[in-house]
Amino acid sequence: MHHNSPDAKTNAATALAAFLFLAALAWVSIALVEPPRAVPEGAPASEFSSARALRHVRAIAQKPHPTGSEEIERVRRYILGELAALGVVAEVQAVEVVPRQASAGWPVLAARVQNIVARVPGTAGGRALMLAAHYDSVPTGPGASDDGAGVATLLETLRALKSGPPLKNDLILVFTDAEELGLVGARGFADEHPWMRDVGLVLNFEARGAGGPSLMFETSEGNGTLIRGLAAAAPHAVANSLMYAVYKRLPNDTDMTVFKRASAAGLNFAYADRITSYHTALDSADELDERSLQHHGLYALALARRFGDLDLGNLKSRDAVYFNALGPVFVHYSESWVVPLTLLVCLLFAGVVLAGLKRRRLSLGGMAAGVVAFSFAACLAVLVTTGVWRVARGLHAGYTLLPWQTPYDIWPYVLGFIFLTVAVFAAVHAFLFRKTSAANLSAGALLCWLALLILTTALLPLGSFLFAWPLLFALACFAFLLTSGEGSFESAKGLTLAALAAAPGVVICAPLVWMFFFMLGLDLGGFFMLLVVLLCGLLVPHFRALTARRRWLVPAAAALAGLCFVAAGLARASFDARHRKTDSVFYLLDADAVRARFVSTDAAPDEWTSQFVPAGAGKESLAAVFPWMPQQARGAEAPAAALPAPDVQVLEDRAEGDARTLRLRLASARRAPMLLFYVEPGADVRRASLDGRALLDEASRATGDSKNGLRVSFAAPPPEGLELLLETRADAPVRLVVEDLSYGLPEVPGQTFRLRPDDAMPAPSYRTSDTTVVRRTLDLSPPGRHP
Repeated sequence: MHHNSPDAKTNAATALAAFLFLAALAWVSIALVEPPRAVPEGAPASEFSSARALRHVRAIAQKPHPTGSEEIERVRRYILGELAALGVVAEVQAVEVVPRQASAGWPVLAARVQNIVARVPGTAGGRALMLAAHYDSVPTGPGASDDGAGVATLLETLRALKSGPPLKNDLILVFTDAEELGLVGARGFADEHPWMRDVGLVLNFEARGAGGPSLMFETSEGNGTLIRGLAAAAPHAVANSLMYAVYKRLPNDTDMTVFKRASAAGLNFAYADRITSYHTALDSADELDERSLQHHGLYALALARRFGDLDLGNLKSRDAVYFNALGPVFVHYSESWVVPLTLLVCLLFAGVVLAGLKRRRLSLGGMAAGVVAFSFAACLAVLVTTGVWRVARGLHAGYTLLPWQTPYDIWPYVLGFIFLTVAVFAAVHAFLFRKTSAANLSAGALLCWLALLILTTALLPLGSFLFAWPLLFALACFAFLLTSGEGSFESAKGLTLAALAAAPGVVICAPLVWMFFFMLGLDLGGFFMLLVVLLCGLLVPHFRALTARRRWLVPAAAALAGLCFVAAGLARASFDARHRKTDSVFYLLDADAVRARFVSTDAAPDEWTSQFVPAGAGKESLAAVFPWMPQQARGAEAPAAALPAPDVQVLEDRAEGDARTLRLRLASARRAPMLLFYVEPGADVRRASLDGRALLDEASRATGDSKNGLRVSFAAPPPEGLELLLETRADAPVRLVVEDLSYGLPEVPGQTFRLRPDDAMPAPSYRTSDTTVVRRTLDLSPPGRHP
């Protein structure tokens, strides 16, 4: 066919129309997994109303309320009052939780927690259904989404359930304390409360942003029954088993982690769009997307009614593969189908290739070129988009000050990355179109799809759907075109059929690309473009038709569009009261030397932090204050505030043989909400306990990690203090560092500081943003062994 023939123009127009159709389909696929509309306060009593739930969020998220603070006491009273108003008797489970130090890296994260627990009796007994959320926040944000929305979901769900007939199963509600400190409240409930033994299923509600669909992102093992129940009951389920398969391999935890370890079945829900609000001052009720709260509630109420009336004694069955197809269409099937489906696709691929070779429509050399082209385009797309993002981030100095280093508006960058990926794919294949056929290049791309399918079937079977179904449709179309005569791949009819065959891939992949970006940010955006490359691999004939007349027009136009979108992202990047930059500063008082410092973890001062730590301030390691934090900081001398040091009393000091026992009482004289202490390396700690609870496990003693010291962070310590027992080698030197930490900067004698401007907020951190640390060091070594 001549490149300037009418057919070539028709084919190019058809290919362009196909791209526009698939782009529109991608937009529709994403729009269909958006959260449902908000429901007003006047909704029937039996329904979940986000407007009613939002009243709870506003009451809870007035200020930051971390564990041990005065504000969390107000929040606790509010929750207890709302439960009482609903006619439910609740109790506060006050318990000290002291996990054991398994290694000398991260400290033991302990606390005196106050979980709120309530139980609504069912009509038939049996295993109980538990709804869970945590009611503490981080100190740097008011916690409207994380996790005021979860608390509000439980309260509004309980109200809706109370308006109808009782459930057969008991309903347990658990509002955990100290989740943000390391799941401490959940540990206290799971390990100490007798109700945990009755739990058959847990529904846990979380957030990692301020909007977006509520994703069912984690389940317990053997989730087939749970997924069938989710599909049957939830009216707007958004979930996929790839997310679950990947999540369980990551070091991320929520309270559900603890409940699963206690052998409970569970479903975990969270929304994660607008991550810039996560753990910051922007996590407010005004910033919360009410639709996300409604999505939480739809899950909670529907699943409570379904599982509240089912036998929860044995929910385990084979894991399921599941995903959304066009939004509310929720596809699910047993994991046992994965291998047969993969074998079917492999057989179909082999048949297609053999038929193509026999008809001389395919060649092994041409297919090999297709594999190389596809693989090279994939690698180059990752490198180009990652490089462009790094350049863009370097051009805007403020991007280092963004919460989670994620722009507030990521869409210009996402679109820019997609166009750049299309440009790379088009350029690589335009070079080869004159050397081999579109059919060969298509077959090579599909072979790469097949390799990924086989790999995921072997290593990540729950994620195999991502490759199996798009490939199945693409191969069916490929087989038809192979048998339709010469030129069928590049005809208008062939291009139309190929676009329709690519539609399932777009429907499955487009929402995933969107979710990956809003959950994980732009730093990994280059890798997410691999999904775009995969989709391009289904459209090789279309690239051939578009580049037939002017080979480099499409790559150049796509690259220009991509760079324009990136430039638009840069142009829109500015800070104001709703789009704030982050900064950090904390105050450290050495009570022994009566010397103080302001310390900042920022790379450079801004107009507010410069009054504490000016430009040119020396660098220092945070490990001197928090031994498990080796990063660099900058510090400057500050006047010493009149703050009392932590109180340390030696209650007992005795030696017996080669062992020495020290019994100490540690307390915060200023009633700070956090007490930290470290036994420095060299003490050879053999045994340690806090208020009678062991701090070292067998593994730590067996591997000798205890010789590297002991590190403990305790939140909400009792006013009378904590009793620490140490058993060391009799002649070992013992140095103990004790710190107490409070939220907010102190009044410094003789100095007045400007307020933080409206376009800035504290960086997300429990210890290094707007905190005050008072430190003292004690040498408790035996006589003659002072270091």
